[in-house]
Amino acid sequence: MKHKYKIIVLLLAGITAIYTSCHKLNMAPNNQSTVSKKEASVQIAQSLVGIFNPENGGFDFKSGLSMPTDLSLNKKGKIKVQSVDPRPQCGAKMDTTIAFNLDQSDTSKIDIWAKVKYELTCTNGVPSGVTANDSLNMTMTGSGFTMVLKMGENLVLRSLNPGVEHAQYSFDGPVNYYARVNYTKPTTDQPNVEGTFNYNFKSIVVDPTKDPDFILSGSATFSSKGSIGKNVWNYKGTITFLGGHKAKITIDGTVYTADLMTGEVN
Repeated sequence: MKHKYKIIVLLLAGITAIYTSCHKLNMAPNNQSTVSKKEASVQIAQSLVGIFNPENGGFDFKSGLSMPTDLSLNKKGKIKVQSVDPRPQCGAKMDTTIAFNLDQSDTSKIDIWAKVKYELTCTNGVPSGVTANDSLNMTMTGSGFTMVLKMGENLVLRSLNPGVEHAQYSFDGPVNYYARVNYTKPTTDQPNVEGTFNYNFKSIVVDPTKDPDFILSGSATFSSKGSIGKNVWNYKGTITFLGGHKAKITIDGTVYTADLMTGEVN
């Protein structure tokens, strides 16, 4: 299984999309959401694009079930698989921590820390799945701002046809994000932003031979809350994966259809 991150694009693009459409709203009483359900669904869709697209963040689900043996981390916050074990043994494990620090100037710094833990599972002596527990923390300081990003994944992947190369598989488990951007001098056009995005995936079926339509079916629940300046959102909902790189997002009974390649919502 390949594993890559590009978390700045994944998180900030989604948060910025919400802000662009709602920054003129006023604060609602009793902490009610002042970000619309439609714009919240855009945030959810863009996050899913990042999770399922290795160029934007998360696992490369299209590579199927493989056991990495060597990882590296570059200055873009991307974990790259350098090699995999072609014939892993039952119970094979990888448990490693990767850190990266870069001081570009007195006012521009980046710190990245990642912990990656994999374990191969077997059925009747045949490799049949992988458990993956990952966490990533990133802090970036620039001229006039500080950004904190966190990501955690705790996934169980199971082959639907153990022993067969490139077989379909399913996965379950939570994926969680946190993002915060604070400005030294926040303005209406450049407010402080903070958001939490929690997903719980259930029976997601993947066909690694079908690209870009490798997500065949499954569902998820989600909750997301945060603030953009004085505006807030706090939503929960469900996701149904339809195949054909489409998903149905439901928030408070309102249904939107999302494109998992572009993040567009209808």
